[in-house]
Amino acid sequence: MRVFITGASGFIGSYLFCELVNAGHEVLALKRSTTNLFRIDDCKDKARWIEESPAYERELIAFKPEIIYHLAWKGVAAKERVDWAIQESNILMFQKLLDIAKKCGTKKFVGVGSQAEYGAFESKIDETYPANPNSAYGAVKYACLTVLKTFCEINGIDWYWFRVFPCFGPTEDEVWLIPSLIKNIYTQGHMDLTPGEQKLAYLYVGEVARSIYSPIEDTKSQSGVYNICSDNPVPLKKLVISIRDMVNPSFQLNFGALQYRPGQCFYMEGDTTKLRNNLYAINTHTYNDKLRETVDYYINKFSNGHK
Repeated sequence: MRVFITGASGFIGSYLFCELVNAGHEVLALKRSTTNLFRIDDCKDKARWIEESPAYERELIAFKPEIIYHLAWKGVAAKERVDWAIQESNILMFQKLLDIAKKCGTKKFVGVGSQAEYGAFESKIDETYPANPNSAYGAVKYACLTVLKTFCEINGIDWYWFRVFPCFGPTEDEVWLIPSLIKNIYTQGHMDLTPGEQKLAYLYVGEVARSIYSPIEDTKSQSGVYNICSDNPVPLKKLVISIRDMVNPSFQLNFGALQYRPGQCFYMEGDTTKLRNNLYAINTHTYNDKLRETVDYYINKFSNGHK
């Protein structure tokens, strides 16, 4: 199929991009002039690229994508998720792509949401759980879902909105837990943390990407919202200690030195029955192997003094 993708250089987007090009789809990808494509060095030449500019809309319309994957999002870092100006800037690009989809006769539009749309919750939840975002990031994600659903239903476009829960894997940005922990082990004498009482159902990023990829191959799937999550919530403290022990058991972890952020969710697991029954059967059996692979990636990166 003819596929257009945004966010192909990002953490999840890079895994999805490689899934698409390696499956033989004709891919057109959007990037900025300053975008670093290090995550997709091995497969970036299998696609066409256009730069984000006033002219890219004409090129995209001429390409006539049959499916659009929209993963680009400004303000993903934790500090930016509370910045309303940054978050609201995502709505304009979202609507522009929907308008292009209508002009092109695009059959399917795939957007990526977040568990942050649900706000704080205390048990395993499915897609019927009411959205109650408690951050600018979650609120704008939910606003885009509303626009997506309404626009696509009016214009006869199949739509998919994947709510991503915590995930891990090689090439994640260093501000996130696993890479920052391992980097600290090699560059600092200790690491200050919250008490670590949260329970998070981490899923390997490759499984996240394959879930998002799945609508392109399924002709009978239902439009809608789908959770992407593992079924194995792990206490954060236990996860951190296990990773520390893989790298350097003597490294000092100061649990409780930091306070929880406002609105902290202490249990993060999504029910994926809908996803498994309609689109993709997530594989969580390789969790330990993928965690070891991820830790080894960062050991190799940071033990050699790489920044």
